[in-house]
Amino acid sequence: MSILKEKISEKRLSEFFDQAYWFHTIDLGNGRATKGVYDVRPIVEMHKFDDSLTGKSVLDVGTSDGFYAFELAKRNPASVLAVDTNSYDGSVPTDVSPAKIDNYVAKYSREKEEYDKFHDIFSALDLKGSNKLIVLADYLDSIVTFQQNSIYELDKLGRTFDLVFCGGLFGHLKHPLLGMEQLRGVTAEKCIITLNGALPMSGGTCAKVRRKIARIFMRAMGVYDYFSENEHDLILKYIGNQAGGSFFEIHPTTFREMLLASGFGRVEIVGDYNVVDGRLDAAQRGAVFHCYV
Repeated sequence: MSILKEKISEKRLSEFFDQAYWFHTIDLGNGRATKGVYDVRPIVEMHKFDDSLTGKSVLDVGTSDGFYAFELAKRNPASVLAVDTNSYDGSVPTDVSPAKIDNYVAKYSREKEEYDKFHDIFSALDLKGSNKLIVLADYLDSIVTFQQNSIYELDKLGRTFDLVFCGGLFGHLKHPLLGMEQLRGVTAEKCIITLNGALPMSGGTCAKVRRKIARIFMRAMGVYDYFSENEHDLILKYIGNQAGGSFFEIHPTTFREMLLASGFGRVEIVGDYNVVDGRLDAAQRGAVFHCYV
């Protein structure tokens, strides 16, 4: 039973849902939704989630305000744990370029202001910061739980999960390989990762045919057994001195090789997509990876 629905008026809750800063657009029921910077609802099918997660344990890493945690909870898992580094108290999370720190002090100060503005709502749940995921979990009567935890310290959770999901986080990591190794360490069966800021993959049938022939030839000669169909596109581009909160744009084939090196037994690129950044009114490219133990 929702604590908020008992203690806070629907009018006040509507003000919160309409006026708070939301990263994701999240359905609230009765045709209502939060007004997120990103509306990823149209691309959910690109992730190729299982229709049923009955009995499974789920971990959502870098959850933000929890769209994917709530989406996975619809599939009847035994549990969903969502983790993020944000303290929701105005402090700046990890992985921000020191040269651009002022940008992020200003950005996260809004969470302190938000906490003050909607103190009655947060305090009803004994929250010391503007953790909107916990508010939504109560309001939606969801099984989703939250824990503050960095992708770099997932081993401190002390357990593995049947399904691990990490969405749109890797472009914001200074140390992507460490993040991958930590994801592998807590994955019991399968890890689904979306790569934000993915560099474009080469298209064209002729180019693909040429690469496939080259791959067959080189394997027949006993060299470059790891040769990729997109080998000439393997690239990682550093952008950390631009905004200060994004660090690498990575080609999907390069990303796949990194995941394999991190200990996953099999990695598939299952799709790509464009999602609109509502702040900039610009499309951001992404790619989806299924990683198996």
